[in-house]
Amino acid sequence: MIRPRIGITCNLTKRRFPEEPFERDRHSLMDAYVHAISKAGGVPILLPSMEEEKDALSLIEVMDALVISGGGHDIDPEIFGEMRRPECGPPNAKRAGFELSICRGALSRDLPVLGICGGMQVLNVAAGGTLVQDIATQIDNPLVHLPEDTEKDTYTFHSIEALSSNLEATIGSGPHTVNSHHHQSVKDLGAGMRVAAKGADGVVEAIECVSCRFVLGVQWHPESMAAYGYGDSATSEHIFARLIGEARDFATDTGTRRFELA
Repeated sequence: MIRPRIGITCNLTKRRFPEEPFERDRHSLMDAYVHAISKAGGVPILLPSMEEEKDALSLIEVMDALVISGGGHDIDPEIFGEMRRPECGPPNAKRAGFELSICRGALSRDLPVLGICGGMQVLNVAAGGTLVQDIATQIDNPLVHLPEDTEKDTYTFHSIEALSSNLEATIGSGPHTVNSHHHQSVKDLGAGMRVAAKGADGVVEAIECVSCRFVLGVQWHPESMAAYGYGDSATSEHIFARLIGEARDFATDTGTRRFELA
């Protein structure tokens, strides 16, 4: 059976050292992404942030699907034509530039894509959409999407409903319990995107490309649910199973080099 290669974008942080260069980039990724992809039958490939767009696009040639992982930064609002609000967090320009470039390249090639949390926001902005910069100050009566004490709790949990979409065909309409750790969300949809799920407060919880092979963005963290049994873990496993299935079809249809099970 084909084991498709799934590229996963890494987080990019700075680390201090006692000698020059005193500040150095460090790429990292939570193991839940690797676990969820491997469990579903894919081969995870960790992707570093590349400064040159041509280098970012070259990585697409070795992948059968792309996962844009969550991150602890906010996309610079100037990228989608807005002034920064005081509640907007600091950007990570190198990572954001890389993820926007590789996402646009993946969309142009019709590569299967799964955007997770901040990765969904990247997906929407890459398609020309905008973001709610701070849910608490821009949405009336919002659910709690970010734990009050992030040192004590990684996630808060709430329900979502899937709309008529590929997502609904994959996991059912719901309600589904999902884990949440974010303060931004999708506002204006990017070109070709539609809303695939919402929360009770109206916050967009999933988007997908109408005309693409399989392009899905979810505002929660299905990798942690699938890996560690949080909330409705079966729902999250279905999402990764669908991604791997679409990646297998892509590998078969395009004749790309791939790994095989013995």
